[in-house]
Amino acid sequence: MGKIDNFIQSVPLTLDLGEKIRKHLPPGTGEYSVGCLDCDHTSDPLSDTGALFRLYYPIEKTDIIKRHKQWPLWLPRRQYSEGFAHYLKLNTKVFGKIFKWLAGDVYIPALWQSPPVANGQKFPVVVFSHGIGGNRTTNTTMCTELASQGFIVAAMEHRDGSASMTYELKPNEKGNVEIVEEAEKPQQKRNLHKRSHSFHGYNATDAEWKPYVHYEPWNEFEYRNNQVKKRSRECSEALDILTSLNLGVEVHNTLGGNFNSKLFKDRMDLSKVIMIGHSFGGSTCLHTLAHDKRFLIGAVLDGWMHPLGKEVYTSITQPTLLLNMEKFQWKENIEQMLMIQNNQAEKVMITMRGACHQSVTDFQFIVGKRLARFMDCRHIIHPRVSMDLCNKAVLSFVWKHLGSEDREIHEDILSGDHSLMMKGTNVNMSC
Repeated sequence: MGKIDNFIQSVPLTLDLGEKIRKHLPPGTGEYSVGCLDCDHTSDPLSDTGALFRLYYPIEKTDIIKRHKQWPLWLPRRQYSEGFAHYLKLNTKVFGKIFKWLAGDVYIPALWQSPPVANGQKFPVVVFSHGIGGNRTTNTTMCTELASQGFIVAAMEHRDGSASMTYELKPNEKGNVEIVEEAEKPQQKRNLHKRSHSFHGYNATDAEWKPYVHYEPWNEFEYRNNQVKKRSRECSEALDILTSLNLGVEVHNTLGGNFNSKLFKDRMDLSKVIMIGHSFGGSTCLHTLAHDKRFLIGAVLDGWMHPLGKEVYTSITQPTLLLNMEKFQWKENIEQMLMIQNNQAEKVMITMRGACHQSVTDFQFIVGKRLARFMDCRHIIHPRVSMDLCNKAVLSFVWKHLGSEDREIHEDILSGDHSLMMKGTNVNMSC
């Protein structure tokens, strides 16, 4: 494990700049710094359409650590900590405060509403679908890495009942209202590190919070199948919104803010669109690939296949990466994954040794080592190692199929020849 120890030591958690640096997730390692903003758009407020996502995108390279006072919080609002408690069937008042204590001061190393890099380059697009009990920030580390490498990433927050917490805004006639975080006192509002939320055209009381729906039985096929269909529609609608932004169309963002959406005109290469998903997001990825051929490549991260109908498996013609974790998969789930194998495009299945289901999420960085293992947020390998391998696997597969000859393709990872990767699955398929 010497090489792994050296790798861990080479990535500092904080830098000595003569001041205390906020607790934060790992920053991107690519050639760009990262900007982010939230987008909530629907063409018809009275219909069950639209998409809510956090957008990560490349900005001019800067010393992101020195600008830590411009970082957004990982927990967008207090209700999200209560949502995690509700998802785990814990007392929301008590454990919501505990989760807020654990994660309420964690920041994202990205600049809020900073303009995208103005170098004339068009960037490939990624739509990312979270797992069950997640939301638009739970896979931030991977999304910021992708953005730093030159991708524009829309991290979904699904409204099918599978997010730990989400909300819908209802219109009224009270005009614009600024919503200030509870921890933010009025005299602190001008501090750079205190971020308020403007819901353009909406009042704070109009935010209808919607926690995770505990449906029984949890694996009832019809219910989960309807969910994955809605999730897939939301991913396609997110791509519709990005397409409008790329055309220079002003997109109404109900979350407001002072950001000029027209800065994204002609910044996206919509011939290079990638769909990525974790867990329930994995089946969402496959369903989206089957029904929306604008998506060129797919990556399924420890996917949960149960929600998919059989017709999906034969409809996937795009190259797809199936990246599994050692401590999660089971025979029936792997059998369903193998159903997408066909001769129309490359399908690669690899398994990461020493990793668990949350090894692709941010939870492994937020809670301490002992608590993380108790909560099944980490397994054997260090979080920075598992995340680095996940990122390299996804980027290598994507760059390979985009024909990016100037990028490093880690064939040892994709082929399972790496010491922490294996080809296929570790699940015993014979019993």
